Amino acid sequence: MNIELGSTVRKVSAQASRVTRGEALVVLIEQRKLHRLNPVGTRVWELCDGRVVSSIVATIVAEFAVEADVAERDVCEFLETMQGLGALTVEASPSGVSDASAKGVA
Repeated sequence: MNIELGSTVRKVSAQASRVTRGEALVVLIEQRKLHRLNPVGTRVWELCDGRVVSSIVATIVAEFAVEADVAERDVCEFLETMQGLGALTVEASPSGVSDASAKGVA
C-alpha cells in the first residue's frame, strides 16, 4: 500500500521499542528482528501513534529544518519500509480526503 498524507499510521502491538542515545531500537517480536533507527527515523517512529502522515511530516519539517517536499518523500519512504517489515499498520485516508486537503491546500 502506498502511504498517503491523509493515511493514519500506528505501531503494531507485536513490537517493542526503546529510545536510547537518541536512537530507537525496535524489536519485531514475531520475526525476532532488531532494527536501529537514526534520530530522524526515531522521531517519526515516536509519532506513529495514530496520527495522520501529514502531521508527522509537518513535525519533521519543524524539528529538523528540512524542506517540506524532502520530508514528505523521506517520511513516506520510511513508513513504507516499516510497514513492509510488519512494524506499522496503515489506515487509508477516509474517502473524500485527498493528499491536497491533507496538506491544507484544498
